[in-house]
Amino acid sequence: MSGQFPTGLASPSGRVLALLERVQERPGLTADQLAAELGVGERTVRRYVGTLQELGIPVTAHRGRVGGYHLEAGYRMAPLMLGTDEAVALTLTMAVLTGRAPDGPPGPAAAALGKLRRALPRAVAERVDDVLAAVVPPERSDRLAPGATPDPSLLATLAAGVVGERVCRIRHGSTTRDVNAYGVAVVRGHLYLHGWCHLRRARRTFRVDRISAADLLAETFRTPSGLDVAAAVETSLATSWEEWTVSVLLHAPLEVVRATIPRWVGVAEPVDATCTRLRLTTRNLDATVLRLSDHTLPMTVEKPAELRDAFARRAVWMAGVGAGGSSVDAVGVSPL
Repeated sequence: MSGQFPTGLASPSGRVLALLERVQERPGLTADQLAAELGVGERTVRRYVGTLQELGIPVTAHRGRVGGYHLEAGYRMAPLMLGTDEAVALTLTMAVLTGRAPDGPPGPAAAALGKLRRALPRAVAERVDDVLAAVVPPERSDRLAPGATPDPSLLATLAAGVVGERVCRIRHGSTTRDVNAYGVAVVRGHLYLHGWCHLRRARRTFRVDRISAADLLAETFRTPSGLDVAAAVETSLATSWEEWTVSVLLHAPLEVVRATIPRWVGVAEPVDATCTRLRLTTRNLDATVLRLSDHTLPMTVEKPAELRDAFARRAVWMAGVGAGGSSVDAVGVSPL
């Protein structure tokens, strides 16, 4: 061997730990295979194995068809020394970074998340499992918005309610509500709790960073079968405003619209094979014009008529800027 080794394994201790990781994850690797991966000689591999054995880690060499190096059956590495809140916060961050990737092999963050979970003490791992089961990460890697990271203890309580189907009593803003917690989803950089609100007697969505307290109650519930929590949160965000109800026709098939316009912008419904209706609510028509203009699909405004006026105002503003004039010449465009 040349004595060269992969970047990040420059120290002997780093290579010893790398050998242990490989034997733990892929039992049966031979001395020559480990030597090739670590960039050392076979004699050095055997020395590293001896070092691990001196530390009380039972790495053994097997012969025959299932030969190579193995960890003794039943051996577990020492637990990772993280408290429950620290573990919940760390796994939540890694789950968000991992995201939901429908195709392809898991990325480094997913692999690291699995390793972290296996290294936790059982009691802490159970709380972490609740969070991972209850939180729906974004479809693609996304960062939580500044200040959006929730209190880990509060998130763990909500997650326990989701997994155990137990009613949560939450303090949201100035009100206290009992909620059947159906799930938590990451949408647009924030975590949202979706569930049945006993106070409003309807489904509601709550931003988790605006929940100041949460307690589990003895009362239980049954989560609706087949509920897509992320879709429910996105629909709620698109239709939760009261000032204006908007309906536009997009002259494109439903699958094209859904691939082009995020679900949190509006609820897409097929009209026919070539046309889709988009429904949403808003408190600012000018802001809605910008959201609806962020694509090239042909579009017809159904209601309200004031939305057509907002499009006309924005067109005048843009034409003035494009012609070299000043944006202050366009009066009536609402601040966004």
